[in-house]
Amino acid sequence: MIDQAIRQHIEAAITKAEQGTRAEFVAAIARRADDYRGNALMAGMIAALLAGVAIWIFALWPGPAETLVAELLAFIVVYAVAAWTHLGLHFVPHHRKRHMAARLARLVFLERGLASTEERCGVLFFVSQSERYVEIIADGGIDQAVEPGAWRKIVDDFTAAIGKGAVEQGFVAAIEALGALLGRHYPPENGNPNRIPDRLIEL
Repeated sequence: MIDQAIRQHIEAAITKAEQGTRAEFVAAIARRADDYRGNALMAGMIAALLAGVAIWIFALWPGPAETLVAELLAFIVVYAVAAWTHLGLHFVPHHRKRHMAARLARLVFLERGLASTEERCGVLFFVSQSERYVEIIADGGIDQAVEPGAWRKIVDDFTAAIGKGAVEQGFVAAIEALGALLGRHYPPENGNPNRIPDRLIEL
């Protein structure tokens, strides 16, 4: 998803940003939030049903064997496309894609220990590529301190940069903005221990 050079620049931005705050934040990008096999199965079953109907309508002398073969082929082809290619996302409702991406973001937030910092100042910058989903999740302490709309602006600026194809610039700018925001509310202290590694998590 991210080549080595861009990853290094992003991780350098994370390191620099965290030096200016005692808050902890993580940047994560997922190729897709779920495999959506249930939706692929449903699409395959519908395709099989339609293939069976089409055989009975258009074939001159349809028999059970021809119908079964048509249904089986339709199921296999559609299921394979839906389960193992990017085209399968077209079979998934928008609200389900958002739900699964948001769910994965919260799992990452918990698994990376961002919900257990002493000052409740953990922040996750999360991107799910296939779902085109971007979210900033902040623990209660920092979320209450930050002015309304601050997270939204960072997300909007990031999505605008990605829309222009500026992946590296978008990530770095978002991390710098997060670092500046966290630094205002949680400035660094002596020692400023770094409890979470400064790297881009790829899922």
